[in-house]
Amino acid sequence: MESDTAGAADNVDQVTADTEGTEPTQGTGQVADDVDDAGRDGARRKDRAGLQLAAAVVLVAGVMAGLWGMGLLGTPPAEDEKPVACDAARPTDRPGYPALCAALNRPDLPALLGTPEDRVTTAHPAPIVFGNDVMVEVRLKSTVATLMDSNTSVEDMLGMPQFFAKPATVLGHPAATYWSNAMPLIPGPDAKAGPATRNLVVAQDPKAPGGRAYEFVVFRQDGRSPDEAALNRLAETILPTLPGWIPAP
Repeated sequence: MESDTAGAADNVDQVTADTEGTEPTQGTGQVADDVDDAGRDGARRKDRAGLQLAAAVVLVAGVMAGLWGMGLLGTPPAEDEKPVACDAARPTDRPGYPALCAALNRPDLPALLGTPEDRVTTAHPAPIVFGNDVMVEVRLKSTVATLMDSNTSVEDMLGMPQFFAKPATVLGHPAATYWSNAMPLIPGPDAKAGPATRNLVVAQDPKAPGGRAYEFVVFRQDGRSPDEAALNRLAETILPTLPGWIPAP
């Protein structure tokens, strides 16, 4: 599963690299050539944004659903066990993983998600990464929460109409919300859509909706719809504790 998904991400990286490596031919002192160059640059940037967004959506929805579909949610710890700690970073993990995992895997996470009786079963980095994104996942008995430090911006998400993202504001920062269905990574005639996910993308800089963003994703494995109020409560509690977060004036 990881190799298939990683291969897809590698393909996206290769396409992006090929696009970035193609420079437009410039004429000497010709206004028409300058206009053409600007148009090609704009198209290239738009293509890169589309590739980044598509890969990010596959990463968040696909990885979670693939593990969900294979029954890897884990078993809740016994009542007398200590809280589950974040898994140690792997050599391939981004430097930002420990801070993000510690921020999401907090003692009051079940209460923030509206399931105070729940228990954390695992807290770990994403099985794969895309570009310079950092993604952590914390799994509970009935809920899965994911946090990503993402290169996919609020503007990127709002610019993709197929996701029906709606503009929002969180702690004075531009944001976007959307629903999706996690899809299993293993295709086939018996493949079914995974559980509904609730997604919230928030710009790290209140003045830069086109810059890096934090994305929260929540889904439930018990068939119930994720609680939008709980997702907002989670974001408002965790965002001020994250590195790179710039408070709104």
